[in-house]
This record gives sequence, C-alpha cells and structure tokens, in this order.
Amino acid sequence: MDMDMGAGYDPLTIAEGVAEFVVLAELSTALSERLVGWSTDGADPDSSAVMASLGARLAEHSTWWTERIAESVLLDGERTTASASGSGRLAEVLGLLDVEGSDRTAAVVPVLERLMAYLGALTERLSPVGDAPARRTIRLVLADLEDRPR
Repeated sequence: MDMDMGAGYDPLTIAEGVAEFVVLAELSTALSERLVGWSTDGADPDSSAVMASLGARLAEHSTWWTERIAESVLLDGERTTASASGSGRLAEVLGLLDVEGSDRTAAVVPVLERLMAYLGALTERLSPVGDAPARRTIRLVLADLEDRPR
C-alpha cells in the first residue's frame, strides 16, 4: 500500500486489488490489536474507551477487507507477495504508535487521517461498476471512522 497521493490514477487490475486489500486487512488487524492492547494496559485510562471502540471497528474493517480479496489459485502469488511487501510499511505505521501512554491519542490521529486520505484516493482507482463492492466497503470504513479522535 503506497500512500503517495501524488501518483496518477490508473484503474486497478485484479492482482493490484488483491494486493491493496491484503495490505489493508493486515493494517487494520495490526492497528486493532495495538489499540485494543492500549485500551486495557492502564497506561492512559482517559483514552481506554476510545481505543477499545476504534480497535473493535478496525477488527471489523479487517474482515471487510478480507472479504474483498479475490479467491483464486491464480492469485496465490499476489496474496503472498502483497503480505510480504506490506510488512515493512506496516512496521513503519506501527512505529508511529510507539509513544508514551499520554501521547497515544495524538499518535493515532495522523495514522487514521492518512488511512482515510489513502482510501479516498483508492476510490478514484476503482471502477464504479466492477468494483462497486470495494467502493461500498471504502464508504463504510470512512463513515465508521468519522467519529475518530481529531
């Protein structure tokens, strides 16, 4: 998942869609696990409820992204490659969340903002007809994150 918004918008191929949705599912899972962990570790009781709520929603988003991944033995390589190539970027994003308890909410804000901007740009690369389910998933995720910390 390249979060560079300056690139031109070329329609996604099926293989590129697989790569996008694999990485989005893995990112959502990792963010969910981090935020749920934060919600129960006692380091910042004031943000516990918000982190628990965001963590639960991100876990659900991961399921939604997984459902968008095309199932075909012909795409096994793309799924494996996407997972491997996304791991470095995932570590980079999670590194942004390596903060003290009192700074957690402030750390989450730019990560979620960046994710939402990325999803907006991704929508532009999806076909209104052929990719309607993926576009609907993006709309649901964006709506679900509207009440995020700012």
